[in-house]
Amino acid sequence: MSPLSISQDILAGLETLAQHFNLSMEEFLSGISQGKLAIIDADELEDLLDVRDAVLAESDPENQERVSWEQVKQELNL
Repeated sequence: MSPLSISQDILAGLETLAQHFNLSMEEFLSGISQGKLAIIDADELEDLLDVRDAVLAESDPENQERVSWEQVKQELNL
């Protein structure tokens, strides 16, 4: 195996992330390498959360009443 070298800034960032999850550096890196921890783009995560919220809203029994587009426009004074 070849040695790995990283800058002090990167190491500090990794240590901060590990501490955020209350993990040692070894546990943190092991979790990533084993697929137990995932790295996801913040914009992609936001999109996934929006989809989840929409699905939850549509499945809520209180949201089953349909409203026409014309009624929405009227309520918004459009």
